[in-house]
Order: sequence, then C-alpha cells, then structure tokens
Amino acid sequence: MKNLMIKWLISLIKLWQKTSDEPSFLIVSTTGLGDSLWGTPALRALREAHPNANISVLTSPVGKEVFKNNPHLSEIFLLKNSSLYAFFSLYRKLKKKRFGTIFIFHASQRFILPFCFLLGAKKIIGTEGINKGLDFILTHPLKKEPIHEITRRLNIVNVPADKPFLEIFLTSEDKEMAREFLQRSSIPSYLPLIALHPGAKDKFKQWPPDHFVTLGKRLVDTLGCQIFVTGNQEERSLVENIAAQIPGAIPLAGELPIRPFAAFLHQLHLFITNDTGPMHIAYAMNTPTVALFCPTNPKLCGPYLAPRVSVIAKKPSCTPCLHKKCRDPFCLLQIGPDLVFKEALSKLGKTR
Repeated sequence: MKNLMIKWLISLIKLWQKTSDEPSFLIVSTTGLGDSLWGTPALRALREAHPNANISVLTSPVGKEVFKNNPHLSEIFLLKNSSLYAFFSLYRKLKKKRFGTIFIFHASQRFILPFCFLLGAKKIIGTEGINKGLDFILTHPLKKEPIHEITRRLNIVNVPADKPFLEIFLTSEDKEMAREFLQRSSIPSYLPLIALHPGAKDKFKQWPPDHFVTLGKRLVDTLGCQIFVTGNQEERSLVENIAAQIPGAIPLAGELPIRPFAAFLHQLHLFITNDTGPMHIAYAMNTPTVALFCPTNPKLCGPYLAPRVSVIAKKPSCTPCLHKKCRDPFCLLQIGPDLVFKEALSKLGKTR
C-alpha cells in the first residue's frame, strides 16, 4: 500500500515538476561501513571523468566518517536518521544545488527514492531489485547482476576505473590518536602486532569465539606476538571474554573511533577477521589480512584486487541459507583454527 501511494503521488507531481540537467552529481549511500567504502572507487573515477563538476554525497553518520576529507567530493550531506524532519531539513539544502544526476549506490531507507525524485534531477540511476519495490522511480534502471559491489557502483556511474581500490583519507590527528593508543600499551617494538576481530553485525557471519581463542593462543606460543582483540562497544563482552583467555591479549572495543581505528589497523602486521565492516577498512589501509567467509560470497562482497588479503571461504551448508534467521552459524565450523593458523603464518612470512 505504501508503494502504491508513493507511485500515485509521483505520477501527479510529474505533471508540474521541472527537472534539472545541470552537470552536477549527487551520490546516495546511506547504509553501513562496507557499503560506503565500496563507493570510493566509483567516486574517484567520477571525479577523474568530471574534474570541475559538483560531486556531492548524501550519507549516514558512519558514511560521513568514511567520506570525510575525500578530495574527490565537493560536499557531504548527512542524513542523521529516517525521520520526516531529517528529510525536510535536507530538502532545501539539496534542492538549491540543482543536481542533474543522482546515483543511488545503496539506501536502506524506504523514503530515499521518493526524496530523490522530489529534488528534480533529470536522471536517477540505480540498480533494480534493491529499492524496496520503488524501482519505478529510477529513470535509468540497471539490471541486477551477480557482480562485485564495487563493480556495481562503477557501472552506475558508467565510468571505468584504473584504480578500483577502497580509499579512506586520514588526518594527522587520526594517526596520532592511534599512535598514542599503542604507546600507552607499552608494546616492545620488535613484537609482531596481530589483531583478531571476532564480531560481526550478523550472527551468521561470526566464526566461533572458541576458535579465535585457540588461534590466538597458538599465535602467541609460536610467534611471541602481541594479540589485540577488536570490536565495537556492543561487542565489548565478546571482545573481553576472548582477550582474557589469550595470554597478554589487549581488548580494544570501541575505544578508538572509526578513523583512528583505521590508522591503528595500518600499524598491524596481520588482521584476522570475519566478513564485517572493519575487514573493508583493513583492505583500504592495505593491511595484511586473513578474511573468513561463510555463508557470504567473497566474489560479491569480499576483497577486490587486494593482493595483501587472503580469503578462506566455504560454501553454505544449508540450502537455502537462513541468513539473519540463523541462530547457530555451524557452517563456519568448516573453517578450523589449524587452517587459519597456517594461512596466518603464510601471510606473515610474505609480509615480513
């Protein structure tokens, strides 16, 4: 019913609305950390193709941290929440920019597409099938294909990329905050720094905590390394529980904001992680990484042209996969600590 009402209103508005074909672009990316980072290669490619154009982004609070200081952007517009007030407060600012083209990278809020329509752009370009039934608002819909999310965004802007790498542009303050954290930890400079990231937004992407403990202990026994266990504030209990079982491990659960955390990842010799947001930050920072995938498909959402990343992936054990309804991700039991340990040693050897 909501979509039918929206379609009816849009058909009425089209009778009198004037559209803009100005050479200016608005990128819409209002979801999570990985989704935002996936858009950075397309953003660079768009700027290289249109060096003098106004290229702005409408994004979430997390996305703002990703896009901050990006030299390819003219302006960042923040959607703080999904309330009507938030949209109304943005409308006048965005309408004045007279965007001729709007690229919908990814938006989880139902009202985003109708909102973009009201901005009066001549072109609204996005992928079919991921817009909560509102594909009819797209003026130039692209078919959904089984391609990597970075490639999908590059197809939306229709510009080839010579350097399709994730990017995050850190400030000296971001780097200094990471350095201060490591200094407070009083770690001898000769120790390899390895971080384990046991959390993920979705339970079905989480490798068993006991496996992280076994892996961490073995790495310490073999290498005498310094282990960090990382996560956000909501994962503090998980992080501290795993760290307490690994000799000398240091828990890091939300103490560093996103950008200083990225600077911290850049200092590591190795990052071992589930399929989650910090994994994508590690790619962007060119940190040697071992990434664990099951049931998600790394060919669609994993590392993209990332030579310092090793992926350990297994096929889902359930058909169809339950995804967010999965309460016990036993498919990840196909990846044992021995396999990850061997890959970690290989990755460290190549790095060092």
